[in-house]
Amino acid sequence: MIQDKITQYWVKSTGRKINLETENWLIGPIGDEDIISNKFIDNLIRKENLIHNSNFSNAGLLERISDLDFSQDELDLLNKQIIDFYENTSNYNFEIWSEWKSLFKPFGKALSIIFSKRLQQLNLPLNSLDSSKGIKSEIIKLSKNNKTKWTIWYRKLKSSNDVIYAGVYTTAFVPKFNKSLLKVVFPLPNGNASVIMTKKVLFDGSLLLSSDGKKFGDNGFYFTLTNHKGEYWAKFVKSMHEWIKVYVDDENILRANHNLKFYGISFLNLHYKMTKKSPTNI
Repeated sequence: MIQDKITQYWVKSTGRKINLETENWLIGPIGDEDIISNKFIDNLIRKENLIHNSNFSNAGLLERISDLDFSQDELDLLNKQIIDFYENTSNYNFEIWSEWKSLFKPFGKALSIIFSKRLQQLNLPLNSLDSSKGIKSEIIKLSKNNKTKWTIWYRKLKSSNDVIYAGVYTTAFVPKFNKSLLKVVFPLPNGNASVIMTKKVLFDGSLLLSSDGKKFGDNGFYFTLTNHKGEYWAKFVKSMHEWIKVYVDDENILRANHNLKFYGISFLNLHYKMTKKSPTNI
């Protein structure tokens, strides 16, 4: 599609060609030239000879919370419900509320029409009614030799069956920080968008994830493009920042607030409520 080609040209012309040996932390699963949905999952399975596992209990976005290089003091402070959530995500139900700032809502609608619904990727709810019937959440593990290679969080709106989120959760050793950071990859046509986030444990045991870097090599939002000939380009989008705070509220309910900003202006807030499934439903 022409809009995809324009975006890819923008990445190639305003970004930089990357060295796969020194900047492999930017590389991740890529999508086909058309619809994303779950097609990239089938491609990964075929190309890398992986085993597909899903809909099983105790499947987490992270194999171990310690994969994020927490210090022992941070692990001692971090709320145990948050640790359980990241290590056993499939054991939770989700509710979501979206809050678009009025100035940006037309942009969100245009993004949905031009890209999201067609590609079946990043269909962010335009209002709370879109998600009022709930969310189908699935943790998919692609493994080889009994070891997980990719973890995918696949979410759909029950009201429309649109894919709102097909993100690959992994970690990346980022040279500037000299440690592993959380990396979420969203496959797109001939490339992907990825968010690389630093983490901080707050005084109350909550977890703050941030992609608020200022330049290439920082934590932040990146577009990556390939010509399928071993060449890659990447664009650091310095205008886009986001923060996710995962916390336990006064009623002992696990929640998350996801704030996205464009040039410092908040344009979308997403609010999540995560509740443990009953043992019979896990």
